[in-house]
Amino acid sequence: MDSLQRMIAIFDMFDGDCTTVTVEEVATTLDCSVPTAYRYLKTLSAAGLIAPDMRKGFTLGARIIQLDRQIRLNDPLLHRAGDVMNGMLDDVQGNLMVCGYYGKNVVCIAQAWPDRTVLTSYDRGRPMPLLRGAAGKAILAHLPDHRLRSLMLSNAAEIAAAGLGNDWAGFRKTLRSIRKQGYSFSRGEVDSRNAGIAAPILSEDKRILGSLVIVVPSAELADDQIPVIAEKIIAGAQAISVS
Repeated sequence: MDSLQRMIAIFDMFDGDCTTVTVEEVATTLDCSVPTAYRYLKTLSAAGLIAPDMRKGFTLGARIIQLDRQIRLNDPLLHRAGDVMNGMLDDVQGNLMVCGYYGKNVVCIAQAWPDRTVLTSYDRGRPMPLLRGAAGKAILAHLPDHRLRSLMLSNAAEIAAAGLGNDWAGFRKTLRSIRKQGYSFSRGEVDSRNAGIAAPILSEDKRILGSLVIVVPSAELADDQIPVIAEKIIAGAQAISVS
């Protein structure tokens, strides 16, 4: 891991309840010396990406807020997703979100959430599981084989526990079935009370960008409703996709 990769890895430490990091924590996490960790933090601080806090630690900097504003104003995927989701709300009974795929992460980037009685632990910006839930499965089904093989090698136990296959052949077969079906479905895999139906969002060259997901209370979703709702989600995902 080079210096740039180490500095970027510092941002992975800001997760969940962790809002600040110390030089010593960075050194331990990155397995580097304290002076090296301090140099990384000083570089990021000079760029405004992190900032010293009042307790001799470091928190995310104001530059992050500035970049988030630029994304909200200028990201074409975000704009297309918002327009499509808002247009779908009268036709679907449920809450919608779009999840983007960035390297190893699935992240909620936008929501249309009219029913606030339906709770979810995944709001905008929070990473979601790739191997569990409808959003991740819709993305998995469209990843190239070399990425899937790598996932199988490093996450075989988790893949089997998620019911995606006990070996490479089973994993590939499950994902091909999801891809052929055009959507993925999960019940209680991410939030125990919710069910989700997701369809892939693709680039012009058919590369996976993310997924459009509808989230509904699991108890209110009958099995015979799933394919009916799925058709609308597939159409919405296609409208968001770059064509």
